[in-house]
Amino acid sequence: MTDSTPCGGTGHCLCRAVQYRYEGDPITIGLCQCDRCQMQSGSAFLIGVIFPRDAVTITGPLTTYEARIRGNSRLCRHFCQICGSAVSITLDRYPGIRSMMGGTLDDKTKIKPHFSVWCSAGQPWLKMPDEIACFEDYPDGTFGG
Repeated sequence: MTDSTPCGGTGHCLCRAVQYRYEGDPITIGLCQCDRCQMQSGSAFLIGVIFPRDAVTITGPLTTYEARIRGNSRLCRHFCQICGSAVSITLDRYPGIRSMMGGTLDDKTKIKPHFSVWCSAGQPWLKMPDEIACFEDYPDGTFGG
């Protein structure tokens, strides 16, 4: 699974046990610098490539870490059971989308972030390029619509 066309593409985890195919182009692409995403990515930010939920088909052994946000709203982080690679995020708040982790796309030329959220929690040494809008928190209209 390594093909990419204007009508979709593929991706996989580090060990290739989890693979996926997506149809169409991403809805949007952004970065998240919140503390939780820094911990999950092991880096200064997470790259979220957003697709309609039903445009992505995932195969392989995923495990889910579920967190509650603002009471009952779930944020589910899906990762490979074997190598631990973060693969996807789904949110109750936005049931129609699936965020794929940018580093897992086979065609990384599709990764062109437009914004970054939770810049208030960002690493002080990290400066976003001027073309990436930086938001202090998580405003509506960024990742979820």
